[in-house]
Amino acid sequence: MLRTKIIISLFFLTLAFLVVSWHLKVLFIYLLFLTLKKYIPNYTNYRKWINYGSLALFLLIFGITFPDRISHRDDYIQSVYFDKETKEELPEPMVPYLTNIIGEGDIMQFVTLTTKIIPSRILDHSRGHAIRDIFSYMRLTTMTENNFVRPYRELAYKGTPSHAVPFQIAKQYGWYPNTGHYFLHMPEGKNPKVCEIVVFCHGYSGNWQLYPALFAKYSDAIIISVETPDFNGIFTRYILQDIIQNTLPHIYEYIDIPYKKPHLIGLSNGGSAVNNAIRFFPDAFKSYTIISASLNYEPKTKSKVLIVYGENDRSGGVNRNIPKSRYTLHVVKGANHTLFVAKPDTVFGLINNIIHH
Repeated sequence: MLRTKIIISLFFLTLAFLVVSWHLKVLFIYLLFLTLKKYIPNYTNYRKWINYGSLALFLLIFGITFPDRISHRDDYIQSVYFDKETKEELPEPMVPYLTNIIGEGDIMQFVTLTTKIIPSRILDHSRGHAIRDIFSYMRLTTMTENNFVRPYRELAYKGTPSHAVPFQIAKQYGWYPNTGHYFLHMPEGKNPKVCEIVVFCHGYSGNWQLYPALFAKYSDAIIISVETPDFNGIFTRYILQDIIQNTLPHIYEYIDIPYKKPHLIGLSNGGSAVNNAIRFFPDAFKSYTIISASLNYEPKTKSKVLIVYGENDRSGGVNRNIPKSRYTLHVVKGANHTLFVAKPDTVFGLINNIIHH
């Protein structure tokens, strides 16, 4: 019995150490206390006082540390919902609000921990090479080096809004058909009227705050992270049209600057946004960048087209029928599908060069 309690205690202590959100640390420490409270001296004599006192203290600290994930205009990363018809800003919908108890960083921490525990042979048999690359990166890097986790630890002190992924899944099943959403980062200490603007299109698994957080750290542009009405990251012609006609006008009014062409960047499945944009909206963006995906169509645009992928990434490439004069290609040695997260210095060096020149 004692051995079992020691194991359970170590489990709760480990969880408290690992999770990003402070209110979850408090929760796991309280569960640790409940496991060990009978070993407190004179517990039997003061059981009622100890139980009620510890519960009151837990509720107080849990309430204080529970994150305010309602987005505000001066937040480091803003989460903006709006009505596509009226263009009015909307309060946060119920679905993302109810997911507040577990943050994105906690989920990413859990996934990373899972990859370190499960046998590597299971990862080797996963369906997609992209998943294998990501899980392998998580397994082979420490928590302090893992860029799927580290940005959330930095964001924990700056505040983060609610998840976008549950909202995207809800939209996939017909909820919130007229509600648009995007993450927004405004560079600190910069005049937004002179800043470059980047529209970022996520890959498979949805629009995570991780992406604008990395852009915010490594660039000085205004970052607009848009999303598909599901979490697969396939940006069709019609989704792009909705972004151009509804989302972008709302953004420029929201940040109160005159319209100017933004840059378009697509990661992994989000490369579909660039492939469709260079065919159907060749004049809508100032530049087009594909990361960890392929250029499939000859660009109709005169703007710069950049393709970046790792040499070990089977998702990268360029259609052989496209003239080399129509794009710029960078293949990063030794990199795979985790390029954007694993080698941000390299990737953002290329991104910053194209958006500022």
